[in-house]
Amino acid sequence: MTRSPGGIAAAAVALLLGVLVATHFGSQQAFSRGLQLETPASLTTVIANLAERNTALRDEIFDLRVRVELAQEAAQSGRGSLAEAERQLTALRIFAAEGPARGPGVTVVVDGAFDERALADLVNELRNAGAEAVDVNRIRVGPRTWFGTGIDRVLTVDGAPVAGPLAVRALGAPEVIRVALTRTGGILAQFGLFYPRTRFGATSESALELPALTRPLP
Repeated sequence: MTRSPGGIAAAAVALLLGVLVATHFGSQQAFSRGLQLETPASLTTVIANLAERNTALRDEIFDLRVRVELAQEAAQSGRGSLAEAERQLTALRIFAAEGPARGPGVTVVVDGAFDERALADLVNELRNAGAEAVDVNRIRVGPRTWFGTGIDRVLTVDGAPVAGPLAVRALGAPEVIRVALTRTGGILAQFGLFYPRTRFGATSESALELPALTRPLP
């Protein structure tokens, strides 16, 4: 059965909306773990920061819902845009890490103690800040990527060891992502409380090239 370009666009945007909601849920669970370790003096800042992130995510979800409705209307009226459908499919391929991704972004360096849950928190925060693609020590992060620990507590990405210091690279608007990470009460500040002997840094990059997934999705 042949699908119209508008139908493809609607399906693509709907999938992106589902991914956004799932990512937000995972991020909230990870953030709850962090709140348990906060001091009373810093809780006000952390809660305000979380409220700001929730507002931004609600706005993005609303925008995606509007795009789904517009794409569905275009499909029903036969005015679906092939260019829009191709753009949405390209965004999905980037998220699925099917091929290399290039563009400006941010490099986050983690030098010292860090665990798999914190790494998942960091990747979720990058996604929430608008990152289109992420890798860890040049291992691409895909929709089903999992983080763990191997021999001698070395972190792993999809089972592959990643020895420190970690370089977590994210494609997206550098000024937006970097501010989200480094602002007062942001995730790097929280990591500083949990891992006082670990050094964290975020650098804006004008050009990054991330590899495709080593193991393609089945």
